[in-house]
Amino acid sequence: MSKPNLLIASTIFVLVFGTGSAMSADTEPPPNSGNPHDALLLIEEGDRQFHADNLSEAITNYRKAVHSAPLNATAHERLARALSLNDNLTEAEQEAKQAVTLDGKNSLAHTWYGWILGRQGKYKAALAEETIAVDLDENNAFAYQTMGLILTSTGDYSQAIKAYERAIKHDPYDLGSYLNMAAAMGRKGDYAGAASVYRKAISLNKRSALAHLGLGSALGKIGDRDGQVRELQTAVALSPKSANAHGRLGFAYSQKKDFRGAMREGIVASVLRLENSWSTFMRAMITTWAAVFLVFGAVFAFVFFGSRFKAQPGEEVLKSYFLVFHKERPGRFVITSRRLVYVPEAVSQWFGSTRLSIEREQVEKVVATSSVSGGAISIATKDGATHKFSMPNLVLDPLSRKLDSLDLGTSTDLVSA
Repeated sequence: MSKPNLLIASTIFVLVFGTGSAMSADTEPPPNSGNPHDALLLIEEGDRQFHADNLSEAITNYRKAVHSAPLNATAHERLARALSLNDNLTEAEQEAKQAVTLDGKNSLAHTWYGWILGRQGKYKAALAEETIAVDLDENNAFAYQTMGLILTSTGDYSQAIKAYERAIKHDPYDLGSYLNMAAAMGRKGDYAGAASVYRKAISLNKRSALAHLGLGSALGKIGDRDGQVRELQTAVALSPKSANAHGRLGFAYSQKKDFRGAMREGIVASVLRLENSWSTFMRAMITTWAAVFLVFGAVFAFVFFGSRFKAQPGEEVLKSYFLVFHKERPGRFVITSRRLVYVPEAVSQWFGSTRLSIEREQVEKVVATSSVSGGAISIATKDGATHKFSMPNLVLDPLSRKLDSLDLGTSTDLVSA
């Protein structure tokens, strides 16, 4: 069985953009570093771009610094850091190795070298670099935290927890250390301990969705179903666009036999996953609905196939399109000889979603927008209302062509974003 990845996106964010002491390293170049003045200015500009989340601009400036002063270890270390966060790990490793070669006493350079090695699964070498880093600077909290991540990835949870404890000792306000320590405790099976550490994290930042998400999961493991739901509800409130938070809350509801709440959160999670990755929407839907069937069985068979649509007397159904969303609710878009009708799926109807019927003669304009991540169709009517529907591109293309062929008001515009 393969080892777990060293890092998750949230952890990368906390470690790199947090307020840990590791990020405030001195930028003065070492002696004999080529053109020190130009390199220093370029490093400072790179740092400004880095902390403004302009990673590509930061990399450009760090490259110029390396070119200006190839013996400047700080320039190589900064470039390695930025490249690693841009997932260019091969070049990042080369730059980090060059940094520690030029300045073997640079604790931060060893820390980033270990980080980069760890992300590639080179745990033994990574741990050796972090050990050097803390030997050079025993107050390097970032190195201890990275050491904890490496040890967690190797399954040595006890030593990982000790590393996180040292990180917290040297930087007691770094939220990432608490979150990672609690996660290691959870993997070790110490759910009560994990819950305690998550509570400490929440005391540092009450608006950390990750901390509430972790606490909710830990409480569920120790049988506190009410506490689990409460914390996951808070996580959803803090991060309403998190499919993970909605999915976990739905599962927590199912454990309390609240199937109405479970189905509601499951639908929201499915919609969010589709919004975040339209290009793989079919795989996401198959995975999501397969999991739903396993949990809820035949109940969801009814949901999956949707509600029925019956044309009115004298009306003919011309076309019906699945996977169309209106106000974040899934349903079908039906075109008849007289109307355009949005029909919400069964569960969406249970939670308040209603049909939307637009007389074709009332349509004033149809605008279709498309991007690599999906598309939308906006229908403006003569009474001043505008109705927006979102969908994956493989639904957008045939639907927009069909609407265009109906000559509804102003011709359909297709805008590529």
